[in-house]
Amino acid sequence: MPLKQQLVILRQWCGDIYWREAILCVPAIIVVLAFSSLLNPIMAVVMISTAFSVGLGASHTLCSMRWGAMIVAVAGMALAAFAGSLLGFYPSVVIVITALLAAACAAIASYDNNWWWVMLQIIIAFLVASYFPNHLEHAALRTVFVLLGGALQIGCTALLARLIPNIAAPLPTTNPLASSLSLRFVCAGAIAVALALYTAQSISLKNDYWAPMSALLILRPTSQDSLKRGINRLVGTVFGCCIATLIIYLFHDNCVILLISLIITIGLAFAMQRAHYGLYSGTIAATIVFLIAVGHGDPIATTEHRLIATLIGGAIAIIVGRVLRV
Repeated sequence: MPLKQQLVILRQWCGDIYWREAILCVPAIIVVLAFSSLLNPIMAVVMISTAFSVGLGASHTLCSMRWGAMIVAVAGMALAAFAGSLLGFYPSVVIVITALLAAACAAIASYDNNWWWVMLQIIIAFLVASYFPNHLEHAALRTVFVLLGGALQIGCTALLARLIPNIAAPLPTTNPLASSLSLRFVCAGAIAVALALYTAQSISLKNDYWAPMSALLILRPTSQDSLKRGINRLVGTVFGCCIATLIIYLFHDNCVILLISLIITIGLAFAMQRAHYGLYSGTIAATIVFLIAVGHGDPIATTEHRLIATLIGGAIAIIVGRVLRV
């Protein structure tokens, strides 16, 4: 097969890659990294991860507002982080609230993808905060850094868009995730996410929130799509974690290389939001491993726990989807 034809096939497999999203959103990450260097590692990770999540919203619009999705997401994430920090002492309450939020997210999937994305960020913020329960003062502090990380991302993005208008266009709109509101899909979302979280909690899995997040992201209105997405997410997660772990192993004493690697994987994630889901999952997984390493965590353990969580969440999402015939 000629090289040109091979490249065409490879490009079709990769899907659409929008490098302008990386150009638009990565500068804010660099600003947040510089600012967060003055903070303790936990709050630094909160700021960076918030800026990263909010940056993904630059590809969306909301209610005809160019940065509406980002703004609403930051506000919702702040409230979710505050509530999650306080309610994290009560695992059963967290499971119930997460199930209700997942049901709402599944219902919104038939209405508008932009609102679905916003709801997704709110659920993730709630899950992560609930894993680190604390009292009022710490909950308020976490909320402040969520707001600060999101505000820096929005401000830098909007400023760069004004300076370079060519990179400011939102990505092409896509059809809603579900063609119509399905009670089965709503129920499947609530059950799959609740079961994934309960299972991860039961085996005391570190960072147990990754399991319900995987279930939420993998479950689709048809079981065939869920299976395909689950396989792609698992393969992408394995690949991304392995690459990131290898780099950390080789350059664990070089903070500059680790920071550059983190910025590169974040940029790739911004660019590959509409690309092949396996590639996108790989960039997300690598970003998380680098982020944990920069925050002085254990990248090997992070890789192991994330893979287990992906298996748990993916398997439960696929099984629940097939049982309920969504």
